Amino acid sequence: MGPSGGDVRAARGRARAARVSLVAAVGILLLKTAAWVLTGSVSLLSDAAESIVNVLAAVTLFVALRLAARGPDLEHPYGHQKAEYLSSAFEASLILVAAGAIGVAAMQRLWDPQPPENVVVGLVMAGAAAAGNGALAAYLQRAGRRWRSAALTANARHVLTDVWTSLGVIAGVGLVAATGWLRLDPLVALVVAVQVGREGARVLGTNLSRLMDERLPPDEERVILDALKGHPRVLGFHRLRTRRSGRARFAEVDLFVDRDMSVGDAHDVVAQVEDEVHARLSELTTTFHVEPFEEGRREGQVSPADEFGDGADRRTT
Repeated sequence: MGPSGGDVRAARGRARAARVSLVAAVGILLLKTAAWVLTGSVSLLSDAAESIVNVLAAVTLFVALRLAARGPDLEHPYGHQKAEYLSSAFEASLILVAAGAIGVAAMQRLWDPQPPENVVVGLVMAGAAAAGNGALAAYLQRAGRRWRSAALTANARHVLTDVWTSLGVIAGVGLVAATGWLRLDPLVALVVAVQVGREGARVLGTNLSRLMDERLPPDEERVILDALKGHPRVLGFHRLRTRRSGRARFAEVDLFVDRDMSVGDAHDVVAQVEDEVHARLSELTTTFHVEPFEEGRREGQVSPADEFGDGADRRTT
């Protein structure tokens, strides 16, 4: 069966957002580079360096989304959606490289401070770039939520971090011009390097976890658990396993029914539970295994938190 109309629209929406990200990233990089050349400020150099990462990340995002949009094939029967996580992990690696480069440049300027030039014009251009990044981050956040794209969401977070660091850089360069304290310029750049590095480490950790088949969020697992518990002919269940792969989601569970129930009736029970779950969770593939209810052996309701002995979900993303 081919992709639905909704899937096609989603793929086009993700591709459009990736193109917007790439074009905007190039324009913002040009503005920031001009601001650095005009002023000679190492803080503005650090801001421009992060935008180079933004451009590379936008290219990677565009390629990854095209790959993720491919349907299942013989070699990849579950699809190619994990390409989005690879894109995000690669972007995070680039962010960490940028943080290191910014830190090195800042340390060199700390030992050899130089006054910035053409500060007003440079800061106006940097401010315009920050405003453009803010608009881009808001657009990518909306697109990521609407089209359920991990890569777009990761890109939005990175761009938003760039906005805050840009504002800090602008304030720092302004203070350098106002006070004449030249070492404030590289100190601001060092703060930017630390902030950029933290963001890169966070994005990298999140996407590496998802590459290792991280389970669905608790509220989505709750939809499945509620459907199982709410059906009167489901006498118990265990071994609920969920995972996500880009936009695609997968769930499997063993459920117990009356051992005297016919195969047809057991199939109807499974179909009813699946219909209830699919009505609330899109792009979910379910695999339900029916087993006969056996008192003392196959009974009760065992959730993942019960099975693994940890009822607290510590994830923040």
